Amino acid sequence: MAELEGSKWLTDINAHTPLELVMRGHLWIESRMIDLLNDIVPFPSRIDFGRFTFPQKVALVAAHGGLDDDDVAAYLKLNSMRNKVAHRLDAALSAEDEIALINCLSPALRGSSLVDDRRVAGQPWPYALRHIMAAMIIQVEHRHAALIKARTDKHAVDAEVIRVTHELRTEREQRAATRATSDGESTPRVSS
Repeated sequence: MAELEGSKWLTDINAHTPLELVMRGHLWIESRMIDLLNDIVPFPSRIDFGRFTFPQKVALVAAHGGLDDDDVAAYLKLNSMRNKVAHRLDAALSAEDEIALINCLSPALRGSSLVDDRRVAGQPWPYALRHIMAAMIIQVEHRHAALIKARTDKHAVDAEVIRVTHELRTEREQRAATRATSDGESTPRVSS
């Protein structure tokens, strides 16, 4: 399923017009954020993430470790680009919008989107925007996977601590029983 979705979002961000690119890229990023929130929030069934604005979702994802603070500005800038064309019939996107988005990128997003690489930077608008969209989608996907792994690792550590604590208690009880028997007591003391 993930492989099919991967090829779908690649097709969507390879859209012919900047309008399609921004609208579809924004939807994919928002979808990935909702997936992340559904897996991270303790009781996701109690929240309808579809009722949250994109900036609220960005803030929640960042608050749960899904985005670094210096990445938030780029996601919010993308949202403003999307709103520019989604709510006004006469609005259009331009290379200046792409430059404004590039200027909001964190060093990590700049690097992963390759916008400073001459093979990307030298291409006509909206070539770099496609790279930025891909980097943003992948960043959220990777953070999601990392948060799930961290939660799984924590559960494994918790289980190991419980196991070791149980072994320590059992060993302590056995030593107390041995001591009690060697001291001539008829009933060993068991600590709790």
